[in-house]
Amino acid sequence: MHGDRSDVQFDYERALCLARRLWALADQVDQTMRSRQGLTIAARKDFTGTYADQFAQRVDEEVTGGPGVAQALRRDAQLCAGGWKQAMDEENRHLYGRHIDHLKKQRNVLESLWDGAFGYRGFPPEPDPVPLPQPPLFLPTAHFVTYP
Repeated sequence: MHGDRSDVQFDYERALCLARRLWALADQVDQTMRSRQGLTIAARKDFTGTYADQFAQRVDEEVTGGPGVAQALRRDAQLCAGGWKQAMDEENRHLYGRHIDHLKKQRNVLESLWDGAFGYRGFPPEPDPVPLPQPPLFLPTAHFVTYP
C-alpha cells in the first residue's frame, strides 16, 4: 500500500449541513400537508362549479404527490450523509497509506528484505469504516485518523 499525497477534496461540514436541511424540508412538507388537509375539507364543503372541480383536482394531486416529495428529500439527505461517510473513509485510507509509507522509510535494508519475502509486519491495522451519520441531526460520527 502506498499513501496518496493528496487530500480528498470534499466539504464535510456542508454535506452534513445540507443533509440536515433536506431532512428538515421533508418534515416541513409532511407538516404542511397535514395542516392543509383540514383546511381543504372545510373549503370543499359548499364549493361547487368549475373552480371547485379544479380545486379538488389540485388538492388530490397534492395529497398523492406530497409524500413522494418528502421521501425524495429524505433520500437525498441520506445520500449527502453517505457521501460524507465515503469521503471520510477514503481520506482515512489516504492518511493510513501515508503513515505506512513513513514507517517503511524508517525500516532498514534487512527489515525491508524480510518484508518483501514474508510480508509486512508490525504495521497498525487499517482504519475502521466510519459510521453513517443518522437523521435528523446528521452529526459527524468520526474524525480523521491520526498517527503518532
